[in-house]
Amino acid sequence: MKDGIINIYKPSGMTSNDVIYKVRAALGIKKLGHTGTLDPMAEGVLPILINRGTRITEYLDWDLKTYETVMKLGIRTDSLDMTGNVEKEEDPSGITEEDVRRAFGELMGKDAWDAKEPLSGILDQIPPLTSAVRINGRRLYEYVHDNEEITDEIREKIRPRRIWIKSLEITGIDPPEISFRITCSKGTYIRSITRDVGEILGCGAVMTALKRTESGAFNLDNAVYLHQLAEPALRAGRISFIDEEKTKIKRNVPFGEDIPEDLEKYVLGVDFPLTHFGDAMVSPENARRFLDGWHLGYGEVRIVKYPDEESWISEVTEEAAEYDRREHEINSGSHAGIKLHPEYAKSYRIYTDGKSGEKIFVGIARHSDKYHKLVPDKVFLRLEK
Repeated sequence: MKDGIINIYKPSGMTSNDVIYKVRAALGIKKLGHTGTLDPMAEGVLPILINRGTRITEYLDWDLKTYETVMKLGIRTDSLDMTGNVEKEEDPSGITEEDVRRAFGELMGKDAWDAKEPLSGILDQIPPLTSAVRINGRRLYEYVHDNEEITDEIREKIRPRRIWIKSLEITGIDPPEISFRITCSKGTYIRSITRDVGEILGCGAVMTALKRTESGAFNLDNAVYLHQLAEPALRAGRISFIDEEKTKIKRNVPFGEDIPEDLEKYVLGVDFPLTHFGDAMVSPENARRFLDGWHLGYGEVRIVKYPDEESWISEVTEEAAEYDRREHEINSGSHAGIKLHPEYAKSYRIYTDGKSGEKIFVGIARHSDKYHKLVPDKVFLRLEK
């Protein structure tokens, strides 16, 4: 096995790149990537892509993410979370549960909100100054990490990003702390939501805890902890500790492409997260033609599953159009942050039968209206020489 995905549960206190470093050492594989960066203070699912698995990143824009969050009222920091420098503190003791629910409703543009029902809708939010948004060729967090002043010129270039919230539910109110659960589109900044609720309440607020429990098909049930990778690697001698606290490791073997057999059980297939695509079976002969770039006629494939009609895509499209009419805005169609990619509704995972009867993932094809065929988009199978 060479390609795949490991859904790592990232602990709090580590960067996403720290996770990559440890997984790279345990696997002995250099080409790794991850989807959806988590801040050091955050914990939760962080899919690690291995070798050709890194090529599926562009197909994950439809994936919704779910977070469990805790915020604290009465504090403002430059990072919008408890790790930043405190800019101002205010007494939030006069704020009631009703005030909190009203603030969340106002954030979502609801004049009245039945708190028993989750909130949903479209928002335009300003990214945090510690986000990865590029301004003048640099990411915003680079200015902060280099202790450079965020000038007015830079601040004026920070544009709102349009996001979609499928569900926002308050799970606990114990002032000054508030807990909520949110399922949202890619590119949503949870810290910006806590900031905006705090500003509506007039006392400020910061994020104190964040856990990502779902990212598309990846969830807590299929997550793997770092020690589950490190322990077999230690026993096999692929890595060793270089400090008494057993926190720092070194790699003892040269990089390769093969996933160690003792870790294969933790690896998900490259096709695993592409659940919204259709599925089509082809013969081994047609699989080879597909890998060579040939188009496949529908008479040459067996459709097992048609692409999902993702309801939230059409819902967002309709809501965004209404939002633009209401706000008298002109938008390009990407909704300034929501990447809809309607072509995914015509995409298929292509499979063929292996020599032992197993189903093998070949690649991804898209329906062509021009040719009325399935056209190769990306191939993943490594052909035997």
